[in-house]
Parts: sequence; structure tokens; C-alpha cells
Amino acid sequence: RLKVEEAKEVQSLRRRPNGVSAVALLVGEKLQEEATLVDDPFQMKTGGMVDMKKLKERGKDRINEEEDLNLGTSFSAETNRRDEDADMMKYIETELKKRKGIVENEEQKVKLKNAEDSLYELPENIRVSSAKKTEEMLSNQMLSGIPEVDLGIDAKIKNIISTEEAKAKLLAEQQNKKKDSETSFVPTNMAVNYVQHNR
Repeated sequence: RLKVEEAKEVQSLRRRPNGVSAVALLVGEKLQEEATLVDDPFQMKTGGMVDMKKLKERGKDRINEEEDLNLGTSFSAETNRRDEDADMMKYIETELKKRKGIVENEEQKVKLKNAEDSLYELPENIRVSSAKKTEEMLSNQMLSGIPEVDLGIDAKIKNIISTEEAKAKLLAEQQNKKKDSETSFVPTNMAVNYVQHNR
């Protein structure tokens, strides 16, 4: 019996998760994101002064990790897998809110700031937008905005004739330069132009 139970347990560990359950959808959003926003001593999300007391309290929670200097557990192994369930849940939540017409107010999510934090806040006209447009996007938009106009055969023929005339003129100039250089019998001595010191 023990071997059968162990085999069943191993099989259950090997089984892949089946997406999002109906119970998880019914419960709603997870509260972990809010907890991480509250536990933000560097205030990366809200901005403002760094709270040194919270930083020191965070350090006390770790039990002698720095003293042990055990680097084997402090770095997590990188995997090429994403947490698909979290992405799926986020997508489902946003789509449901769109369909129901519920628009979240971002002002409710923002934490209350004290007077010091408001001093460090940037005005709207100075803030840099995080969405940067790439050059490819800009060039594609510019090209799609300009319609191509057919000039007709006459314009093409004029262009061809003008390019042929320019080529002939360029070749004639090059041949004239060669003739001019051949007629001068005296070779130029470039060494005369430079002073030679104590050779």
C-alpha cells in the first residue's frame, strides 16, 4: 500500500496545473500586490523620501543570513518559464472589467503622501513619458501617411534622359582631366615642398 500511495503522489506531482479554477475567479484579485505596494521602503512606486526605519526593520527579519555568507540560497535559479497563471488571471480580470464597464480609479490605489513627499513630486509638464517610440515605428507611420502618386511615363523618361546627360558630362570631364595631366611634361616633386631637417 505504501508503494502505491507513493506512486500516486509522484504522479500527482508530475501532473500539470489546469489553468485557472472557477473558485479563484470567484474570489477575485489577489491581495499580494497590495501587500508588496505597502512594503515599499525605497518608495519606488509612490516616490518620495526613503523610510530608513522600515529598511532597518526589514533587515532584522533575516536571521543571520549576512553572517553565514551562504550564497548558495541567496540567488534564485533563472528559468525561461513565465508564471502563466498570474498573466492569465490578470488578463481575465482586465477583460471582465472592460466588459462590465468598471473603470478603476488610479487615485484610489495611490497611497496618501505626507508633506515631504509632495515636495519631491514632479509636475505633469516635466515628467518623461515611459513609452518611447522607436525610429522604425515613426518611419512606418510617416510612410503610411504619405500616399504614392504615379507621375506617368513622361516624368520617368525625363528622369532617364537627365541622368544619362549627367553621366555623359561626368565622363567627358574625367577624360579632359586625363588629357590635361598628360600634356604637362614636368613631373611634380612633392619632396621639395617639405623641409628636411638634419638628414
